[in-house]
Amino acid sequence: MNKLPRVFCSLRINHRLFMPLTTISFSNAQKTLRHYCQGQTNKEIILTPKSTEQDEHQYEEDIKKNILVKALDFVLKTGWSIESLAHGAEAVGYPGVAHGLFPNGGGDLVHYFNITCNEKLVEQMKSWPKEGLKESKVPAQLIENAIMTRLLMIEPYKSTWPKAMAIQTLPNNVPNCLATLLSLVDDICYHTGDRSVDFNWYIRRVGLAGIYKASELFYLTDNSQSNSGTRSFVKSRIRDAELIQIALNVNPVAVAPQTLTAAFVTAKNMLGMNTLK
Repeated sequence: MNKLPRVFCSLRINHRLFMPLTTISFSNAQKTLRHYCQGQTNKEIILTPKSTEQDEHQYEEDIKKNILVKALDFVLKTGWSIESLAHGAEAVGYPGVAHGLFPNGGGDLVHYFNITCNEKLVEQMKSWPKEGLKESKVPAQLIENAIMTRLLMIEPYKSTWPKAMAIQTLPNNVPNCLATLLSLVDDICYHTGDRSVDFNWYIRRVGLAGIYKASELFYLTDNSQSNSGTRSFVKSRIRDAELIQIALNVNPVAVAPQTLTAAFVTAKNMLGMNTLK
């Protein structure tokens, strides 16, 4: 057990030196303070450390979050980039080099934005009326509303989002991109009443992921009033998905292989894997 050097305390009384009066040893591993005094029973005091490894990790995460929040204010000027992270760090009182806390640079900023938007969507969906969920059919209107609500969260950064999408296709950012996308579609399915535990669980989520990414691309080029063009596009894609689901229910053996192949190709396209070498 590693110990810090012992500290010997002396006491001078009437010009006489008594030593050692007290010996203190400290164990880093156990955070224990042992107190030895002449003529007294040894005492052991358990110290509560002021800072633990978990506290330090949380402290670092809080710093990173503060930087990311402020960095979003600079995205329209300097994009989803290290520069925005540096400006964000300076805005909260840290040196610009604090962007080194983010190994993926702008990819980490995009990831944070996606996580934040997903959390906001979940909070909104929790308050939506659930009357339609009692029906057996797919709650198309709720799914449509969820997709549109999530897409419109991009509105403040719409002009810069094509670059953000490109950043997400970089090899080191693909895992985070996939994780947030799967989290998004899983939350939408769950809060629109999907409690399936069979093969349909995968089909619905992969299908919804494809719908969302296709709608995202359409939304970036949509100049219609109140984004009515994007809403019509989403509605049409959901209707197509319903037809696929009906076909699966009628003849799952014949349709499943083609559906899985299409789902796999869609997944590769939406992750940009077909363009990665």
